[in-house]
Amino acid sequence: MDAPSRLLPAAVSLLEQWPLFDNSIVRHGFTPYLRDYELEVVAVAATPDGSRSYPEGRYHYLFTHCVVAEVVTTVRDDVWPRSWADVFTDYEASEAAGCPAGYVWGVNEMDAYPGARYLPESRRAAEWSQRLGRLMHEVQIETNAHHLTLVFHELRVERTAQGDHRTGELVPIAPIDLLAPAT
Repeated sequence: MDAPSRLLPAAVSLLEQWPLFDNSIVRHGFTPYLRDYELEVVAVAATPDGSRSYPEGRYHYLFTHCVVAEVVTTVRDDVWPRSWADVFTDYEASEAAGCPAGYVWGVNEMDAYPGARYLPESRRAAEWSQRLGRLMHEVQIETNAHHLTLVFHELRVERTAQGDHRTGELVPIAPIDLLAPAT
């Protein structure tokens, strides 16, 4: 195995475009069984009349067989010291404190912008493919809080909630596969 095969165009699109691009990652980390890495994304859309936005849906990204998961801050060095106090981990507490200058971690989401970039010629993925005898891929996801680098085998994406433009609520639904798992 000299180089990893490329992800299918549909998978690359779901990484680099909507619903991940320029939407909110509200949770990320390893699954409880610690093999796979997951992202939960809440995507927003304009209401039919264009007067405001609302949470259009929730999406679950699963990066299977994840052998590398690096998370590095994108918050600037000069902002970290100003954001050190625990008041920044709670949005309401930060507001009650008069909105002190700093990064408010307590917004509980990070903006996927400029977003994800699939690395089809990744040396790291090629090395892991050689080591494991399985095709591996690399993606980098940049947000306003973290830069994520993942090396994984397969991407699965499901829609798990539907937004209501009238109420602004997200309603859980039976998961809908947006990217069918390989068989």
